[in-house]
Amino acid sequence: MVAAVYPLRFFRVVAPLPPLIGWTFLVVVATGTLVIARDPTRAAGAMVPILLLQLFAASSGFEVPARRGHYDLLLTSGYGRVWMALVHWGTSISHGIAAWLVLVLAERIASGGAWTTLLAPGTWAAVGLVSTLPWAITLRLPRFSGGIGWLLALAISTSVWPPSQFSVGSAADAETLVWSAWRFLVYPPALVGHELHLQEAIIAGPALALACGSMVAACRWVSRASVPLEAAQ
Repeated sequence: MVAAVYPLRFFRVVAPLPPLIGWTFLVVVATGTLVIARDPTRAAGAMVPILLLQLFAASSGFEVPARRGHYDLLLTSGYGRVWMALVHWGTSISHGIAAWLVLVLAERIASGGAWTTLLAPGTWAAVGLVSTLPWAITLRLPRFSGGIGWLLALAISTSVWPPSQFSVGSAADAETLVWSAWRFLVYPPALVGHELHLQEAIIAGPALALACGSMVAACRWVSRASVPLEAAQ
């Protein structure tokens, strides 16, 4: 039990993210709650800033602070490294998950339980994607690298497709299916509020599979990697 709790306590003290991220989430949640309170049908729009900010929160980076000695006490303590990686990931995304749940509660109260946009399967898929893939991508990179790269991919994609066509809809053929899957990968808010019927589930599947595979690969790397200090190189 102590072995499981110690990494939780460690990353509470040595936080993977600066305090400004938490304060920014607080402002975004307050704004989103006011929007939903006035019009529950705008819950999907209120969720977009949360997903965007979660991209950067999840892109916390692990190897760079570890090489600087920030995690020496934990890395040399003998605790399981996979659990250590999962706690680092959970700590990084905790603000975003909490913000999402607050908006879910606001939507339920404002609509009297009539609206469930923020609990729809498409919303779960979007939250899952932005909470996992950026963390795995940024594991060996400087903080926020994954979020910056993701936004760059989105900007390039929107320059190729007209904004009016940048949405995830039903796939009529294989080519449309491929491009719709790419659109969800670079713009997860496109599925917020969707029920993920068969075609939409197929569209979301590749991105979610990539996220799961990346998480497994990232945890495997943490469990086996040697992390020399920068001063020793």
